[in-house]
Amino acid sequence: MVKQNRSINIILFTLFSLIHVHADEAVFLQYNHLEGQVLHADSLVDETIYINGYLSHQAEIDEFSVTTVRQLTGENGAILDSSFRTVERIGIFTGLYDWISSETVRFRRDERGNMIVPESAARPVLRNVPRFPDYALKPGDSWSLPGEEVHVLRINGALYGPYRGAVQVLYHYLGNELINGRTFARISLEYSVYLPVRQSGEPIRLLSGQSRQEILWDINGGKPELKTEDFEFMMMMANGNTQEFVGKGRTTYRLTESLNRRETVESLMSELDLLPGVIVESTDEGILLSVIETDHILFEPESSIVSDSQRYRLQQLSESLNVFGERDILITGYTANYGTFEGRKQLSRDRAESVADILFPNGRSGPGHFFLRGAGNTEPLGSDKANRRVEILILD
Repeated sequence: MVKQNRSINIILFTLFSLIHVHADEAVFLQYNHLEGQVLHADSLVDETIYINGYLSHQAEIDEFSVTTVRQLTGENGAILDSSFRTVERIGIFTGLYDWISSETVRFRRDERGNMIVPESAARPVLRNVPRFPDYALKPGDSWSLPGEEVHVLRINGALYGPYRGAVQVLYHYLGNELINGRTFARISLEYSVYLPVRQSGEPIRLLSGQSRQEILWDINGGKPELKTEDFEFMMMMANGNTQEFVGKGRTTYRLTESLNRRETVESLMSELDLLPGVIVESTDEGILLSVIETDHILFEPESSIVSDSQRYRLQQLSESLNVFGERDILITGYTANYGTFEGRKQLSRDRAESVADILFPNGRSGPGHFFLRGAGNTEPLGSDKANRRVEILILD
């Protein structure tokens, strides 16, 4: 028994030595682009705001972006579409949000992290970060490369910018971690921003601050897994007032594959063939299911209550949507052209929520998020009856 235990200890020591040697090997850190791959970045920012040095308020901000590899270019570069989603959390519940808007930007990125973004684009805010050198790195190494911050700010209802500032980013390769059989590089980075605004008539005179981040980088996957940040930023206004933002951020990343539009549409149409008033079609953003009025009324005029006789349509839809647990889903309500703009918007939002309660009575079963939107009568189909509808978008 002693001899057997000694043998086991020798084997374990040998395995540990191999892992340790592997952990100290020099590796190329880079992005690996796969066509059709979709990277979701879910961020939560907790910040404190000071006005002229005095505490103003605290805020928690949810930020989402979804980046799809559309086409590969030379040397493992790619053309990417990034969708940046502006949302508001609904109550204290996680995973359920009001949809405010979405902006998609197409840009190029090479394997080292160098980006080419359209001049007019306001997103992404931070560019060319992280960037990696064209030589192998090992734990303990440091390097420095330039990046860029771009800001468009809304002040008193008007947009100003973009304000662009170059930043010099200092990186440290802290070490490797083996998690569930995958090797991750732990990398810290920090940079400072000093961006004076020289144009006359601008409400802002200076943007400055600093950011300290730590990234868990999937070495073989060529993508980030987790990012944390501590930051302090200040805006000096033209009238002499200052606004300071101090806080922390945490971003988690997950991968999905781009939807096979044709197969998904055909599958859903087959499943819902006998369900009246449900239209399935492919769009630029994903797969759209429209639940429209038929001879059986879904909503009474000026009501968000789904009629008992029509709940079965949504319950059958719920069964078909359960397989999309990793996908984000947007539910949009609509109204006829009655009442005020604000009234129509609220009613349509309430209709979206009523449908959501039937589709997902116990919430989502996977990591996908769930968004609600009230569109009022802003996208009419024709008759008032046709506009008492709800659309369910399975986002790509």
